[in-house]
Amino acid sequence: MAAKAGTGTARGKAAAGGRKATATKSTARTAPAKGARKRPADARTTTTSEPRRKSPKTAASARKPAGGAGQPADAEPLSLAKLGQIALTARNLNKSIAFYGDVLGLRMIARFDPAGFAFFRLGGGVRLMLSATASAASLYFNVDDLDASVAHLRRRGVKFLQKPAMVHRDEDGDFGKKGVEEWMAFFHDPSGNLLALVERR
Repeated sequence: MAAKAGTGTARGKAAAGGRKATATKSTARTAPAKGARKRPADARTTTTSEPRRKSPKTAASARKPAGGAGQPADAEPLSLAKLGQIALTARNLNKSIAFYGDVLGLRMIARFDPAGFAFFRLGGGVRLMLSATASAASLYFNVDDLDASVAHLRRRGVKFLQKPAMVHRDEDGDFGKKGVEEWMAFFHDPSGNLLALVERR
């Protein structure tokens, strides 16, 4: 019995030794090599996360105006070159509507009463608004033949302030082709607003 027990003990020790050896081998596979650099715990998070954004304070300071002009240095300059509507005084709305619609041949868009507004289409997306409360202004109408247009409007009862005359020669090409002349003829509408016909020659 003792021999058998001893044999069983030896076998148990051998088995235990085998398990210990196996564990040692497994540990050797997973343990880092001596002297190897450890990877940070958050290395995977660092490589896959989004770039860090600037704090609001940093972003605001980056947009400070150059020279303290009150406007961000990277902002586009404001441009108001596109005309959308022109408003003219109309002391008598009925007379003004007849003048701009029947005499000048503008296409009427709408009339609003009792507010007392009338809108006409000038072309190029520009509207003309007639109103008793609008301030006085000037309108310049481009025409292909100034003399013919003046003669046409005179037959409709328009009184011009003077004969067609050259008012500007574009020597530097500021408004288009160099050397082109601008000829104009001025007249008034029923409310006293100054209007002009313009031909570039």
